[in-house]
Amino acid sequence: MLTIDLTSTRATAVLFRNARAAALARRLLEFVAAGSTAPTETALLLLSELVSNAARHTNGLTIKVTVTYDEGDGTISGAVFDTSSRMGDGPRCGDDALDELETGRGLDILDALADKWGVIKVSDYGKWVWFCVSDPDRSLSTDPQPGHRPGGQTATI
Repeated sequence: MLTIDLTSTRATAVLFRNARAAALARRLLEFVAAGSTAPTETALLLLSELVSNAARHTNGLTIKVTVTYDEGDGTISGAVFDTSSRMGDGPRCGDDALDELETGRGLDILDALADKWGVIKVSDYGKWVWFCVSDPDRSLSTDPQPGHRPGGQTATI
């Protein structure tokens, strides 16, 4: 870990882009969400997926990780920045039977488990991939179509 900024409800860290990055990111999330009733296990899985993807599929020495816990509505948010401005196609674009693939399911996991997720491209400098998961018993947001997951949202800044 290169740098860390930590409060009781937010952590931001610059991590070396290596195999240990996901474990370090999970520790940050566990600290920030300690004692919460939010779906922490889901958030840990999603954060691990995003950090692992950044470590495996991008270049650069570091990645940036931010996690927050909103005590008001019980939402855990995670975001990972890497220096690649594009999203990889992954092996899911191939002709192999989907049930035989062992990788390439990260975005499907985000779609299935995150309440919201998206990608923010930062010009040619890189991108943030983010997610939010909420405690369904405490969420203050209203979903016009309960159970509907619109998929990832994309923006460029």
